[in-house]
Amino acid sequence: MSRLAHIAGGSVALAACLGLALAAPAAADPPGDNGTVKIDGVAFDTHPDNEPHVGCRFQVDFYGFDMGDLNAAVTFEGQAPTGKDTPLLWDSVFIGEDAAGGGTDLDAEVTYNLANVISQLGAPHPIQGYHIKLTVNAEGSIGADTKHKVFWVTGCQPPS
Repeated sequence: MSRLAHIAGGSVALAACLGLALAAPAAADPPGDNGTVKIDGVAFDTHPDNEPHVGCRFQVDFYGFDMGDLNAAVTFEGQAPTGKDTPLLWDSVFIGEDAAGGGTDLDAEVTYNLANVISQLGAPHPIQGYHIKLTVNAEGSIGADTKHKVFWVTGCQPPS
């Protein structure tokens, strides 16, 4: 390769790098399947951690969803080995408070208590308790709008 071709090739590479550096910054609120849900056990906090073993009273935290008049349909049901596909509870949660801000942007947190409905699943697993599947259908997504979490619930006392 001649020295002139080498210099010209370097100029093209430099121009390409500068073009990338000067491109518009990525949007803070990207389109698409924004948002995540996390299961939070007592003591409740706003950190985006997921706790797969909780008591009968727990929270579902919603992070990073888009802004607008958007709600999430929330469904809890049994998951094998305890009460597979047995519906337990339904809810609707407002999630469009602000623009999608990523995985630490808390949009909603809702406390649930399955004590009054958990007996529909039959006997708990002798070690783990009840296996629960959370399904969230979140409005506003471009693409798939469904989120799932599967977790274990223990310590539920039947209603007196």
